[in-house]
Amino acid sequence: MEKAIIVYGSTMGNTERLSEVVEDALSENYNLERKDVVNTKIEELDEFDLIIFGSSTWGSGELQEDFDDFYSSLSDLDLSTKKGGVFGAGDTAFPDFCGAVDILEDKLEELGVELIVESFRWDGDITSEAEDEIRSWAKELE
Repeated sequence: MEKAIIVYGSTMGNTERLSEVVEDALSENYNLERKDVVNTKIEELDEFDLIIFGSSTWGSGELQEDFDDFYSSLSDLDLSTKKGGVFGAGDTAFPDFCGAVDILEDKLEELGVELIVESFRWDGDITSEAEDEIRSWAKELE
């Protein structure tokens, strides 16, 4: 069975909740780990076939603060044999809605990851509708 990792950064709990739903959706078809970015070492990514990043967006389209050091350490990796996806929560009241998702997409592509589905962006609090939509999104990663 292929291995997948979900690495998330969440301040208010919205992205963490999305990560739980993604984990639930993929758990039947992957050996899966879900980790807070603060507890994740970049070297671990090489162990997985599917890499999924989730981050809320803050300030002017910035990564969730817990992602900063992890993100800065990614530059020297070669993940060209990996597949991936990105999700996040944001607020359309700000001009760079889900800008963190864009930042993570760009970084994964730079590292050679094949993004196999369009990234998931959610506006606002996590509702049952959000959970249903991200569950469908996660199934596209299979």
